[in-house]
Amino acid sequence: MNEQKQKRKLGALDVFIIVIAVALVAGIGIRFFLTRNSNVGEKVELEEYIVTFKVMDIRDSSAQNYFTPGINFYVDQDDSFFGTLQEGLTVTDAKKYYYLDSGEVVSALNNATGDLYRVDVEGSLKVTGVIDQYGKFLLNGNTYIAENREVKVYNKYLSVVLLITSVSKV
Repeated sequence: MNEQKQKRKLGALDVFIIVIAVALVAGIGIRFFLTRNSNVGEKVELEEYIVTFKVMDIRDSSAQNYFTPGINFYVDQDDSFFGTLQEGLTVTDAKKYYYLDSGEVVSALNNATGDLYRVDVEGSLKVTGVIDQYGKFLLNGNTYIAENREVKVYNKYLSVVLLITSVSKV
């Protein structure tokens, strides 16, 4: 008996698998090429900057006791070092904002007493970072912060949200 060998035709599923395999190899190659030629692995020289901030509506006792110059703050997200609190802290009565039926926004000062007395705190931190190729500040070379962004930070006494008001080189 003669057995005839049948040639198998290339089906649509076979073509699809080949295209996916080629795309996967090309993607891996491009990613390797881009990361190898970028400055991701290079050591970046960090410089000192001053970050000014505002913390709103915290207890007066927390502001007086836990915002002392020289204390270190850490980023809550990844526990990395944020910066060291500098001299020149400003503590003011906290303002509450209300919307009237007319659409107007009015503010009122805090009139509570004792432990309920709330304040706003403005100050500055000395941090280290670098300006990337796009002109954005990277805290410690890896965490993006900018004006009008909020960053949750902590020290050994409390956790607060800082509203960044400026970033400037020392």
